[in-house]
Amino acid sequence: MNIFYYDIAVSIPLRQCFTYKFDTKIKKGTRVAVPFGKRVLVGVIVRNIQKPDALDSKSTIKSILNIQDSETVFEKPLFDSIIWASEYYQHPIGEVFNTFIPTELRKVDKKTIKPIGGHSEYTVKESDKKFELTLDQESAVKKLSKVKTFSPSLLYGVTGSGKTEVYLRLAEQCLKEDKSLLILVPEINLTPQLFSRFEDRFNGDIGLYHSRQTSVRRLKTWLKAKFGEIRIVIGTRSSVLMPLKNIGLIIIDEEHDQSFRQSEGFKFSARDLAIKRSQLENIPIVLGSATPSLQTLKLVREKKFTQVDILSRVDGRKPPKLITLDINNSPLTGGMALETIDAIEATIKKGNQVLVFINRRGFAPLFECGGCGWIADCHACDTNLVFHQSRDRLICHRCESAYKVTSNCPKCSSRDLHMHGAGTERVEEVLENTFIDTPVIRVDQDSTKKVGAMEAIVEKIHSSDSAILVGTQMLAKGHDFPKVTLSVILNADNGLVSPEINALEKLSQLLIQVSGRAGRNNNLAKVIIQTRYPDDINLNEIKSGDYLSFASQSLDKNFKMNHPPFSSICLLRCSSPTQKSNSVFLEKTIKILSNKPGVSAIGPLPSLISKSKGNYRHHVYIQATKKTFLNKVLKFLVIEFDKWPESKKVKWSFDIDPVDIN
Repeated sequence: MNIFYYDIAVSIPLRQCFTYKFDTKIKKGTRVAVPFGKRVLVGVIVRNIQKPDALDSKSTIKSILNIQDSETVFEKPLFDSIIWASEYYQHPIGEVFNTFIPTELRKVDKKTIKPIGGHSEYTVKESDKKFELTLDQESAVKKLSKVKTFSPSLLYGVTGSGKTEVYLRLAEQCLKEDKSLLILVPEINLTPQLFSRFEDRFNGDIGLYHSRQTSVRRLKTWLKAKFGEIRIVIGTRSSVLMPLKNIGLIIIDEEHDQSFRQSEGFKFSARDLAIKRSQLENIPIVLGSATPSLQTLKLVREKKFTQVDILSRVDGRKPPKLITLDINNSPLTGGMALETIDAIEATIKKGNQVLVFINRRGFAPLFECGGCGWIADCHACDTNLVFHQSRDRLICHRCESAYKVTSNCPKCSSRDLHMHGAGTERVEEVLENTFIDTPVIRVDQDSTKKVGAMEAIVEKIHSSDSAILVGTQMLAKGHDFPKVTLSVILNADNGLVSPEINALEKLSQLLIQVSGRAGRNNNLAKVIIQTRYPDDINLNEIKSGDYLSFASQSLDKNFKMNHPPFSSICLLRCSSPTQKSNSVFLEKTIKILSNKPGVSAIGPLPSLISKSKGNYRHHVYIQATKKTFLNKVLKFLVIEFDKWPESKKVKWSFDIDPVDIN
């Protein structure tokens, strides 16, 4: 009897595959059930082994229990994308596979990979093409339609320029060629609006894939895509490796958005993985944004990406005027100056809508004793508790632990307790009390938790005349609110004083995106930015509204300082119940890196949130000029860490191309 040996990836936190044997040939990428200790796990065949290292002790090589499917989980381009991701991000291969396998297929049960049945035919609803393309839109569609192979394109379009219509025309062209397409959006709350636009334009089944769906629903979409039963899928970062049959195009909307980056577990960028996938599939990819990332603009400079511009709004109107409001000598009510409230009142009287942006949810971010200065903080995390009025609880925004609101200070027993600062709930309350007859609509993580909540909120916004929208970043991204003529930004100063080296990039993107929600049908729209730094040179550059000019200057500065994207960086993150374990492990890392030319390492440093979920957090900042060299250094570290007893006392991970660079 023939015996075949296979390297199999199983979802455990070890950077290796495990060798098993079987009496049948099995295709690479197939799911199998294998014994692992006392458990039975689902694994994926990674490669065939001709001569296992343990061949002299065959009894140690266990047998595969059974083959789960007659079909592979991923075909070659997607399989190779996963292998690349595991190596680039230095993450255990089994966990990377598991990230992109639907939850229902991660279990050993009777669920198998097979067609559901039915094929969706797609036709265009010509009645939905309500207006002619602008000259810029028409030019963009022509240029992007000509690209048939891997050649990344940046679709730069100012807010309100009609990038979504360009996506729809490209999708139409793709379907006419009998190909499939994948559209990625950064957040779940952006899917309903885009899904609705595609449903309005096309007859046929549009797939939707994100983490708020049931696992059964996600599996259904995944299977229908794999077997060509649907050819359009809209999803968040988890759908980046959706196995679409005969894929012809990938579109990444709001490509700059940091939500494409997964910051827990397998830390990867869906944008970068999508680019790698398009290269392996040899298909075009379009990255759309009004505020492109510096990384993308650098690649445009280097002629590796092509830039296609839409420089005017579809209605021909000018972007809103950005106005800074000095609040140094202004008393604030719920975080708002009197001048701001007056501007809101004037807008409401005209029958228009107002958007108030504050990137802080809850009612009050600080609960303090006036007697001894005690501040309510989380027992498990190094963060202050935030009072949430809707739940009457103090909530930790790191671990979501909830605490009862005390009436006496636990330190000195004083009843002199106060709440300071403002979040979305506080702003909502002040505005409701000030504008009694005007609906105030709050959009944040708390108000959109329930299934269908975001759709209901968007419908309420569109059906209301005068209204005030209060929300966090999810309100600022990608939404089309034609009745908004005033946007107010309450806490922009956080970005000006942040210790992060990419803080200004984030701030400029945020301010332009928030301002883009205003004035889509009104030339008199404006944006008020409350600030205590009205003369800040960077704020005044951003205030001009010329994002590309500001970004170009930022690129020049980063080049001179050898900051990303002109250098490659990694944060070696480390957590443990004791600070000493972190320090010993990271100091040893610093010592061996100090002998390596071409790489710099700084640390150990406490993370901005130095304690989370009961563990202390530290990191080492590792920088190299090229990604290939950085990758070699990290591979060297992985081998070293396996030998160290110190690594057994901590939980460590690499965060490559991190979003939070402090």
